[in-house]
Amino acid sequence: MRALVLAGFLLTACLGASPRCDVEVTSDLAFTGSDAHDAVTVRAFGPSCDKATGLYDIRTADGEPIWAWSAPLPRAFGEVFAANEHDAMRDFLERWAQPVIATTQNAPAFETLEPESTTLDRLTYEDLRARDLPMLCHASGTRRETCVFWEPAAGAAGHFYDREAAEP
Repeated sequence: MRALVLAGFLLTACLGASPRCDVEVTSDLAFTGSDAHDAVTVRAFGPSCDKATGLYDIRTADGEPIWAWSAPLPRAFGEVFAANEHDAMRDFLERWAQPVIATTQNAPAFETLEPESTTLDRLTYEDLRARDLPMLCHASGTRRETCVFWEPAAGAAGHFYDREAAEP
């Protein structure tokens, strides 16, 4: 029996185990305030890079989670990763970890939004926009970005709107 277990182990080692795609990149940012030391960590995880799930995780300096977004990467960004392309995945994650930081005043007026770009009603959207709160936009699909706002009074981030991403 031991010989069979050892043979199975050796065969797995020789043929190579499943090419898991577990890649992580962290980037510092100032989202919750101009002197904040927040961080965004992006992860890809799955049985292979062409079947990976992506996680976008923003935390304050003391580790409090304030925003997270997740999706199967092939569904959100297309079939752009080969099974064993860990370097390509790392390059993608390094770009993904560099969000656009602005303020809510930079958001378009409510009446110019595309239908279903926000779940907020007009009054709430325009109030957040007028208050000039911190806003972070990250890629959430092919030529698509999700923008979130930071509400300091509540100590929380929330979904603001989705937009078409600028051409690279």
